[in-house]
Amino acid sequence: MTVRTSQQSQSTADASPSPNQSLSFVLHTADSYFNVSQIQARLEEADTSRSNAPPNLASLGQKLEAPDTPKPQEVLEQQQQYEKLGLTGNVISATAHLPWTIGITKDGKIELAPYPGKSVLHDSLSYLSNSSTWHHTVVGWTGEVLSTLSPEFAELKEKDAIRPRAYSNEGHQIGNVTIHDPEGSGFKEAFTQHFKEQDSVTRDMIITKDHRRELETLLQHVFKNTIIPVWLGEWSEDQDNTLILSDQARWYRYSEEELHKKLDRVMVEQKDESTRAKMFEDYRRLNEAAANAILKVYMPGDIVWVSDYQLMLLPAILRQKLPSAYIAYFHHASWCPREMIAELPEHEVILKGLLGASVIGLPSSGLRHYLEDYYCDEMGLASAGDGLINTGTGLVNLVNVPTGVDVASVQHAAYEDKNVGQYMSTIRDTYKDKKIIVARARLDRPRGVSRLIEGFESLLDHNPQLQQQAVLFLITTPDRDVTQDDKAIINQEVASQILQVNTKWSSATHQPILYLARPLPAPELYALLRLADVGIVTSDHEHTNTLSMEFVVSQKEKCSPLLVSERSSEYQETSFNKSTSSQSSGMLSNSAAALQDCLSMSEDDKRRKHKVLFDYFAKHDATTFTDEFLTKARISFVNHSPARDAPLLDMKALNSRYAEAERRLFMFDYDGTLTPIVDDPDHALPTKLLLNSLPKLANNPENAVWLISGRSRVFLEQHFGDLKNIGLSAEHGSFVRKPGSTEWQNLAASMDMGWKNEVDTVFGQLEAEAPGSWIERKEVAMVWHYRNAADHDSCLAKAVKAKALLEGERVKSWDVEVMLGKANLEVRPRFLNKGVVAANLMGEAFGNKENGFVLCAGDDTTDEDMFRAILSSKLKNEGIFSCLVAKNAKPSLAYYRTPEPTDLVDAVAQLSKL
Repeated sequence: MTVRTSQQSQSTADASPSPNQSLSFVLHTADSYFNVSQIQARLEEADTSRSNAPPNLASLGQKLEAPDTPKPQEVLEQQQQYEKLGLTGNVISATAHLPWTIGITKDGKIELAPYPGKSVLHDSLSYLSNSSTWHHTVVGWTGEVLSTLSPEFAELKEKDAIRPRAYSNEGHQIGNVTIHDPEGSGFKEAFTQHFKEQDSVTRDMIITKDHRRELETLLQHVFKNTIIPVWLGEWSEDQDNTLILSDQARWYRYSEEELHKKLDRVMVEQKDESTRAKMFEDYRRLNEAAANAILKVYMPGDIVWVSDYQLMLLPAILRQKLPSAYIAYFHHASWCPREMIAELPEHEVILKGLLGASVIGLPSSGLRHYLEDYYCDEMGLASAGDGLINTGTGLVNLVNVPTGVDVASVQHAAYEDKNVGQYMSTIRDTYKDKKIIVARARLDRPRGVSRLIEGFESLLDHNPQLQQQAVLFLITTPDRDVTQDDKAIINQEVASQILQVNTKWSSATHQPILYLARPLPAPELYALLRLADVGIVTSDHEHTNTLSMEFVVSQKEKCSPLLVSERSSEYQETSFNKSTSSQSSGMLSNSAAALQDCLSMSEDDKRRKHKVLFDYFAKHDATTFTDEFLTKARISFVNHSPARDAPLLDMKALNSRYAEAERRLFMFDYDGTLTPIVDDPDHALPTKLLLNSLPKLANNPENAVWLISGRSRVFLEQHFGDLKNIGLSAEHGSFVRKPGSTEWQNLAASMDMGWKNEVDTVFGQLEAEAPGSWIERKEVAMVWHYRNAADHDSCLAKAVKAKALLEGERVKSWDVEVMLGKANLEVRPRFLNKGVVAANLMGEAFGNKENGFVLCAGDDTTDEDMFRAILSSKLKNEGIFSCLVAKNAKPSLAYYRTPEPTDLVDAVAQLSKL
């Protein structure tokens, strides 16, 4: 296919408005950011075929080391991860909207304009496609296909990109560049036939099968890798498979008007039941359409990365169809406390949808805790510690990864474009000796804008010296869910409020507020940002990062302070928040005081805080964000593999590998593994068959046999102490007695046990409130048991609340973890678990050898740590017999399953005879 480049293509410098013109800040010309030579070079490199040889797996996603990732000894080496997971090297990014808006002219030409916002997501997609070593497939809804005559598309054409994005190939520039019809394709004629001239209200379009095929072919050239558009509309009954696009905004209506507003803590307008049901049905259809598109290109071993709130049902839909898929979800938007999200009638099905992912990412620990609270307190799910949620069918890992954008492109746009410097000269001359305050906000949440204006007015009221000196440049952008009518109403309200302030404090030579009601051209914007004495961001959470970064990067010379709202700061981590000023969204006096503090800040404080902020954004750029999340996702996939039905223990293979191996290791849990779970733990005693079989195994010098239990060392000593050649580990690895020894090692001897007093107080109250429950006070751990309590369900709820209390207040100063188990709540040292013991034993038995034999059996979550340690070894799969003891299949890292403890004991007895 031959694609011609538009004759209107221009370089950045050529397309920028001339600085010699008077500054309008509102009326400006459009800009294009991709030059033809770059695009032609990209086209020569492009090859979207999935049949290409896979990239070097050892280097996938490893161009930059992600910060704050787990230590190497805690996870598999990268190459081992790929081998164990069987990754293809392909990432499928599922997004609700492609990074472009598609416009169609009356004569059949296609124009692409940047889809506004979503800088973090779009920069991440760009990095994966153009710079990383992953193969990348993007799946997303086309968005509203617009007539290029519509006001919306015209506004996007006028809106300059903030900075260049490397998305383009020859003939496919983002911005105001037309993608021409390939010669002889019939594409132009077909679209001309069906295209309807629309006004700003009517947007019906008819798309045939041939139209879709042609458009999809063109889109393939925009990314270096594969792009799969998702089409949504009503299918006609004719044989041409025609798609009718009408009321295209319906697909976003629920996510924007209901879900996003609730997550952002904005009042949601009440709707009748039928309207709400229709909106949610469209939301579900969007998610199902995305799933169907993914299924068409998915290959076992692909990583599916789902992004943001528009697709919160997608992970569960995919999990139903792809039980073993590697699914990750990242939430870029804001979040709210659990009691607020629970106000949505559909909250449970939406939040259950996320649990189809193995890992759920959020930008900060604060937002992660909101989600964790919902799952534990609202849905009653158990926390397994360290962000792990036990769904009852598997583990989901909640992680926080600071988001980032393309810092380098902002630096280039702010400092390399000569027009920026010329605009700066014009602004200096116009606003000489003024204090310039630049505020950026989105009009979808007008309350923040209103409070900002009132705060600025209060600043002037109480500081006469600033009344003729301070100038507020208010730059606003409406969000995508704001209609043209609502936009006009909001603009009128804001303009009226500004008029009040300007009338009050304007003079012949001074106007305190300049309202810039549409995005600025990049050179004008960066000129303002570089000259600002204070920067303000009053945006909802997901936009804070981008707007803050653009200000901080532009301030490397002046180092002016940044002011953000308190709620926006929830989106950031500590190092960011400590170096910004914050304003309360509800107290006007605080806003004025914060502005005054920023304007009076010393130069030393400015430079110190700016350095921290600049370093923060340089560290957390788009590349680091993407690499770090994929690293944490792969670790989660290794440690918490998707559910699969493990086969029953293969006795023939077990006996065969046992006979062949020169070195063998046996690791057994006790309760529920070697003996059934009973109501009274004191009655869970070993059978004679077990006591006869274990010594026989242990007496073989080729074998090492260990019991690794949560029981106390007193219990293990009482029942297994006479078996001298068996290793014993008590209290989940806190105490160890090696084979042949009678001495116990206390691995927690140096730990401060002051936390036990706090736990005893909480557990004592639980015991008093739940008749039949009791406290087990171990040497290192403490457990509240409620298996024999009268009201089991009530005890589970109490355990969930007690866990939150302990983690949030009572024991947060100690390095302990609080774990919900089978009818119990346990507190124990964090650094000791069965996996630590198992890893040491694997190292002693096999070192770096690939050949060997290990039989490891357990029945609950704590035993998964042992299975994980085995996966971390270099032992070949043929020698690994990790076995889950469970009547029914459930998610586990174990390779095999046996239904009952008696089955396992029989297997041990059989091996002891070989």
